[in-house]
Amino acid sequence: MLILKRSALLLFIAFSLAGCATAPTYRQAAVPAFVSGGIYHIVGSGQNLYRISKAYGVDMKEVMRANNIRDPNQIGVGEKLFIPKTSTAICIRPYPREKQRSLEVLVGHRQNRVHWRTITIHHSGTKAGNAESFDRNHRRRHMGGLFYHFVIGNGSDSGDGEVEVGWRWSRQREVNRKKDIQICLVGNFNEQDLTQAQFESLLQLIKILRKEYNISLSGIRSHKDVGISECPGKNFPYRKLMDALRNS
Repeated sequence: MLILKRSALLLFIAFSLAGCATAPTYRQAAVPAFVSGGIYHIVGSGQNLYRISKAYGVDMKEVMRANNIRDPNQIGVGEKLFIPKTSTAICIRPYPREKQRSLEVLVGHRQNRVHWRTITIHHSGTKAGNAESFDRNHRRRHMGGLFYHFVIGNGSDSGDGEVEVGWRWSRQREVNRKKDIQICLVGNFNEQDLTQAQFESLLQLIKILRKEYNISLSGIRSHKDVGISECPGKNFPYRKLMDALRNS
């Protein structure tokens, strides 16, 4: 009986934490002594490790090893990456994304839609990232791809305040809680603050979702309100958000 209780507790904790991306991992400056040649690449906006490695024709694992990277999602704009077996720096286009449309158009669903009743707010727990990088991370973690319905960027790998729509929203799929919309803001809000653009996008997105699905203010909650988690972090301005929603 004790073993069964412990197993149930572990499963509860696992599902409660499932929405947050991997916590950021810090690394020392790369010392690629084991390679004979290479160049340094400066990470640009909209670039990620997968696209950089592919552009240079170097296996991503080699780039990770050369730079002492444990999590491929943990690279930021302006960071220097050592690219082994390479002699010439090249220009890398950011991940192609469709032209930003109005939130009303992004959110709108009239066919086969779920009767959404609640909204849960997450932070990614990482200082950089976007829907594409989180999707890869969640697939590796056997979470069925991007966990969230919406991702709001912080200017690292997507635009500051840019709202990205996940496949679960496009297909109107629930995640681990019935009729619950999952919104993730890129950032680690135990160490960072939301950008103003992120706050404004989150506010507008929630206002549209509330109007579209008649979601009450009591249905707006943070991840820590529904599970064992610090998400979305101690610096997340929940009270400010709720005050803004009440006064809108």
